[in-house]
Amino acid sequence: MTVNENLAHDAAIPRSAPGGAARAWGVTAVLVLSAVVVFLDKALLGLVAKPMSAELGMSAAGFGSLGSASYLLFGATCIAVSFAAQRISPRWVLLVCGLLWAAGQVPAVVAATGGMLYASRILVGAAEGPANPLSMTVLYSWFPNERRGLPQALYTAGAAIAKIAMAPLLTLIIIGFGWRAGFLTVGALALGWSLLWLATGRLGPYGAASGRAGRSRPGQADRVPWRRALLNRTFIGCFIAYFAQNALAAIVFTWLPSYFENALGFSPEVAGSLFGLPSALGIVALVATGAVTDRLLRRGVSSRRARGLLGGACLVGAGILLTCLPLIHTPLPAIALLMLGYGISVTVNTFANPAVAELVPAAQRAGILGVFSGLSVSAGIASPVITGWLLDRATTPEAGYTTAFLLSGILLVVAGALFALLVDPERDRHVPARSDHVLA
Repeated sequence: MTVNENLAHDAAIPRSAPGGAARAWGVTAVLVLSAVVVFLDKALLGLVAKPMSAELGMSAAGFGSLGSASYLLFGATCIAVSFAAQRISPRWVLLVCGLLWAAGQVPAVVAATGGMLYASRILVGAAEGPANPLSMTVLYSWFPNERRGLPQALYTAGAAIAKIAMAPLLTLIIIGFGWRAGFLTVGALALGWSLLWLATGRLGPYGAASGRAGRSRPGQADRVPWRRALLNRTFIGCFIAYFAQNALAAIVFTWLPSYFENALGFSPEVAGSLFGLPSALGIVALVATGAVTDRLLRRGVSSRRARGLLGGACLVGAGILLTCLPLIHTPLPAIALLMLGYGISVTVNTFANPAVAELVPAAQRAGILGVFSGLSVSAGIASPVITGWLLDRATTPEAGYTTAFLLSGILLVVAGALFALLVDPERDRHVPARSDHVLA
């Protein structure tokens, strides 16, 4: 099979069909907003860390376990709901998730104990788990394989938008009205997004019709055995890389504002404003790598090179930068290094998710993306707790934080090298029937 056939095989109908570019980018914009809401919720815990811990008498390790609570059911619901979305339209499943994001903030608003906050985080995390794979399933249904890098980059940039544009505003709300007001604000935003999604959310022409995941069309290979889909070098390489980046992301979302306050000496207001800085470069890196990857694929470059090798190089570079952080002891250079390391690391989303989506037909896309996300985010259960443990035992706050970033950097270097060695979607993908070769 040629590279061009590989790129064209899941284009189910021509680009001139109803639901063109304007609709595709409109749905993309709404999905980006969902990422903003989800990641603002994740950032919220870091923003309320100091006042909430003081009021409820929580230690660093206790607060770290609260950050991990969001991930306890995250993976399980991510996998289970994603498989259900192979038969139920992702549009409706995402709507239910959005409503639960809003409802899950209520226990935190009225919390009188750490247990109520713990329950709130578990509920919201369970609802947020399926959001990433289902959003990507809808997103990929609007774009063929060789044009998914840029939309994926924009969706991933939603996290950076949340931290850069929304986190400073949320910080002011928390300072002015108390930490509970932060949870109330995020709940209201989640409810508003749910109503917007109800009005605009639709599947595109490159997706599988809901309810047909178990039925093959005549002459077309619609399904791949799950053992083959999951136990191949591309999936394993993507999983390792995504796991490493998720471990770092969980530390950043849970501990970064506290790092700015306790290690670098900034005020709460400034710490909230700085929270988005590590992601500022991430937006540039995401859009650049997404556009470059799409261009390479359209020119006939293999996914092995356009996604595997380039993505591995980005992760290795990001990890090396983070391992240098313990050598920096002044605020501005430390922030700059963290911006570069974390910002480049998030580009793994641009490479890994589309590569995993290549491995199966559209009918199984929600399932494999759900398994991929569900397994990978398990890193978020451990990394905030480990960071809290390091902080409780460090001689200084700075030493505790930089040790956590050092370990994350080493993990990224190893993961990036394995990503470059293992990822080759053309080798590991399903082989479609001849009738699958539809020109875009």
